[in-house]
Amino acid sequence: MAGPGGGPPRRSHTKSRKGCETCKRRHIRCDENFPQCRNCTKHNCRCPYMDMPVQEERAATPEKADLLWTPEIEAEIERWQQTGNFPFPDLYIFPAPAPQFFSFEDLRLIHHVASVSSELGIHDAGNFTIWSRQIPLFLRIGTDYAFVMHALLALSATHLAWLTDCPLTANMAYEHRGIALKGLHEAIGAFSRQNSDAVLAASLLLSWQATEWRGWTQLMHGTSSVIDAMQPWKNESQFGDFIAEQSTFPTAPPSPSPGTKKLSNPRKQDLDALQRAYAQLQKVEIHLKAQNEDVKAIQQLMNFVRSVRKVSPSHTAAQRFEMLNPLRAWLFWLPVMFLQQTRGSPSALVILAHYYTVALVVEPLFPEVGAAYFGSLSLGPIEEIARRLFSINVSQTSDADMQTPLNLMEYPIDMVSKFRARMGWVQPERTASFPTFQGNLYSMEESYPTNFSPMPPSPYGTPAFTYSQEHLVSMPPDPVSATTMSPLTLDPFTNHYLGIPSPSGFGGYHSPATSNFGEGSIVYSDHGDDFALYEGQGSGSNFGGFVLPTVWI
Repeated sequence: MAGPGGGPPRRSHTKSRKGCETCKRRHIRCDENFPQCRNCTKHNCRCPYMDMPVQEERAATPEKADLLWTPEIEAEIERWQQTGNFPFPDLYIFPAPAPQFFSFEDLRLIHHVASVSSELGIHDAGNFTIWSRQIPLFLRIGTDYAFVMHALLALSATHLAWLTDCPLTANMAYEHRGIALKGLHEAIGAFSRQNSDAVLAASLLLSWQATEWRGWTQLMHGTSSVIDAMQPWKNESQFGDFIAEQSTFPTAPPSPSPGTKKLSNPRKQDLDALQRAYAQLQKVEIHLKAQNEDVKAIQQLMNFVRSVRKVSPSHTAAQRFEMLNPLRAWLFWLPVMFLQQTRGSPSALVILAHYYTVALVVEPLFPEVGAAYFGSLSLGPIEEIARRLFSINVSQTSDADMQTPLNLMEYPIDMVSKFRARMGWVQPERTASFPTFQGNLYSMEESYPTNFSPMPPSPYGTPAFTYSQEHLVSMPPDPVSATTMSPLTLDPFTNHYLGIPSPSGFGGYHSPATSNFGEGSIVYSDHGDDFALYEGQGSGSNFGGFVLPTVWI
């Protein structure tokens, strides 16, 4: 059929008959995404869908984010809406977020991170994670700065997406990050003493969620710049203790120039250290099997250690950063799940300590992509786990089974001391509450033997628990040359902080379950010894056979 005036026919299109009122008023097509359509999200305005009851036909569709709702959680949030009383008074958040300013789903996201912080705090387990202790501070700042609250909501949605592997929950996190980035960009343009804490809070929250090299680097350089600017009033900052802990904010890594194709080759001594880490993980695996406990988590970590040995100068900075993505996701999300599922059992604490320890061991292999930052975040949890196991050991001297988990901590503590020495940091004085180990043959060594078959006498073993040498199998030889190669000269990072396109074009944020760059995604395989490129394929987040979090009884 010809169009008006005999011209070409008009292109047909599908009408949006149930679009939100805002889109209808603007005469633009609504994607009918409930409870917040994409156009309203883009324009940073409240979507009328949020004020509509969930229709039966919408509830029946699968297009709903999995936020791990339970009847108890729904009841708590409804009471919060009715009374205005924050469900977690133990977090001492004043003023608390006002429920009338948030959708029911956003209240669920606030409830999730607050419940994690509260639960771990009640059981004195908050120091075993990287982020749960900081949630009250972020909530207090987010009450006054919307972009900080959006960054926190994104963190909560990202954690839920990792637990559920739900793409719609990951998309919810993406949308909150977009709004947070826009607000952060505006706040940086008006940076002052008054909003500096908010800028720092949002920068940290967003950097913890970044899964792409360039985006993470920009945020880390921005964070360093903010901390430098805050020095004159650091004692007034709510992050005063954070800023004082220099180990928490090491210098951001330099950014390789866009044309850089090759980076430094792994040193032989660093590959040998990785070999020793693998042997230590084998010991942990043997212990878990002897206790009839699940070994999936430690075996997955062993597979990761085998895989990172494949790093070579041919890998770009983005690819190296991508290689570390599984470990980063585990460091942020796994401890909470583990602590909730196991109620902080000694074996679970040992497993978590070794996840953190691997972050320290791989740091020399990835100096150009900020591995030192994630290593520094792991120091505190390792030391706190050692203190807890030592406390349990002292109170249960008659329990021979407790001796082994504590002895397995000698290697992580040795790696903590070695990491501090590499960074040039002062070794802290240990108090009587911290375990000491005798006969450490490997402390502070710069090089290790390369052949672990047969194994030397174990420096971390005791007569109460020794390892059969036949079970300790070394990793297969690595064909990559172990010769030392001089690091390439890297161009300094020159972009302005957040000098980036609009949030929708910011490629640094995806669910930890998936990641992509270039033509394909680097996907971690539990069954292989290498990272392979797969076309448009993601990797699952959770361990096979694990259940969703439970609470302490």
